[in-house]
Amino acid sequence: MTTRILVVDDAAAMRAALRAFLKSEGYLVVGELASGGSVVETVKQLQPDVVCLDYNLPDANGIDVLRAIHAEHPTIAVVMITGDVGPDLEAEAAEAGAAGFIRKPFSQDRMSLEIRQVVHAQELHKRQVEKGSFEVNQARARAVVADDSATMRMLLASILQHAKVEVVGQAPDGRQAAEMVARCKPEIVCLDMDMPVMNGLDALDLIRVQSPASRVLMITGRAGKDLVMQAAKRGASGYILKPFQPDKVIEAIDRLLG
Repeated sequence: MTTRILVVDDAAAMRAALRAFLKSEGYLVVGELASGGSVVETVKQLQPDVVCLDYNLPDANGIDVLRAIHAEHPTIAVVMITGDVGPDLEAEAAEAGAAGFIRKPFSQDRMSLEIRQVVHAQELHKRQVEKGSFEVNQARARAVVADDSATMRMLLASILQHAKVEVVGQAPDGRQAAEMVARCKPEIVCLDMDMPVMNGLDALDLIRVQSPASRVLMITGRAGKDLVMQAAKRGASGYILKPFQPDKVIEAIDRLLG
């Protein structure tokens, strides 16, 4: 089934660029809006699978619109798009329910990857809900997932739940990840290498002290030998490559749990 996308951006040129790009990727653009006032009603009418939502709208705050969409239509994924460089915006968007986050100007490769990941995660999530298996019964282990991308966290959490691992916490930066692990003492931690506030390797050092029984899988888009060896020397039990491939992630979890 073709993924249906609603585009919300006050710049006509940006809407046109997004429309052309999304169509070239095989997605169906079901509507376009230049302001935030009617977004929730339009979402209700059109029932898109994904909303590409500009943060800076002339009549509404993008985060407020995101919260309203998430409150009324929790299964619809929202990708926040912004030129704002504020360091806390992505974490705020993630807390409000964003499934993805892209900063302008963005490359077509970046947008393509983000949308694919959002759609994949959404499909996994929908299958879990349809099967009634979103709540993990007889979980093999508990996990904390830490990544500065909301899309990455959502996708990885869905894969872990398929692998019968209960996700007890998600964090957008290394410091919050270390604090969450210290509280929850999970068996597994999935920890991104590159995060704001505190990077993954520094967070790994804290976690090894605060929760030594937790086994850490580093998340990285760079599988360089030096980086992997550095993480292993500091106590990591393995790594997961981005973009995530569900089968490979589940294999890594199976190896970890023996």
